Amino acid sequence: MKFTVPEKLNVFRKLLARLGKFYYWRKPKKINLWLLSSMAYGVTKKYEEIFKGATGKAVDTFTQHFVNGAKAIMFQMQDRIKILYSQSLEDLEFVASIALYVILGPNWKKFFSQPVFIPADRTDNGIAQFRIKFPICALCAGIKPGIDLDPQKMEEYSYGELLAAALAHLLQMVQDYVGNDYNIEIKETKCKLRGDSHGEAVMFFHPKKN
Repeated sequence: MKFTVPEKLNVFRKLLARLGKFYYWRKPKKINLWLLSSMAYGVTKKYEEIFKGATGKAVDTFTQHFVNGAKAIMFQMQDRIKILYSQSLEDLEFVASIALYVILGPNWKKFFSQPVFIPADRTDNGIAQFRIKFPICALCAGIKPGIDLDPQKMEEYSYGELLAAALAHLLQMVQDYVGNDYNIEIKETKCKLRGDSHGEAVMFFHPKKN
C-alpha cells in the first residue's frame, strides 16, 4: 500500500508518536554520551595526525564520512519513521521533540532546549528557520578548549559541524521525500568550544529555484 504524505500531522499520528516514543526509547541498546564524545575526539585526532596537524581539514574529512554513514542509516529506517512525515514545517517542533526522546530518553531537555520553528514571515530575510540550542554538547563534553582541541586551528570549520552537517542532510532527505522544494542549510551559530555559554544550530529552508 502506497504511503501518502499528509499536509499536516493529525491528532491520531501524534498520539501514536507520543505512545511509541516510550517503546523505542526502551527497545534499543544505549550508548554512553561520554563514550560517543571520546570516539569522535579520537577519530578527529587520528585524522589530524594524518593531515599533519591540520585540524580544520581533519574535522571536515571526518564530517564527510560521518554524514555518509548517517544517510545510509536514515535510508534503512525511513519505512519505520515515515509515519511522522508531513509537508508542514510547523510539525518539525513536534517531530524533533519525539526524536530527541527516542535517542536520549526522558532527560533529553538536559542536553537540548525545546526546538523552535520560525516561519518565513517572521524572519528578517524571509527564510523559514528551525533553531535548536544545547546547554550540554554531547559531542564536545569532556574536551578542554585550547588543550584537547584548538578552535583557532579549525579555521572556518566547526567541531559541531559533524552533527550539524549530518542533521542537515537527514532533514534534506525528509524534505525531498515529502515533496517540499527546499534546500537545507545549517549554521552553528554558537559553540561552547569557542567560548559561548551554550551551543546553537539554525537550519534555513531556502526555496529551490526553478
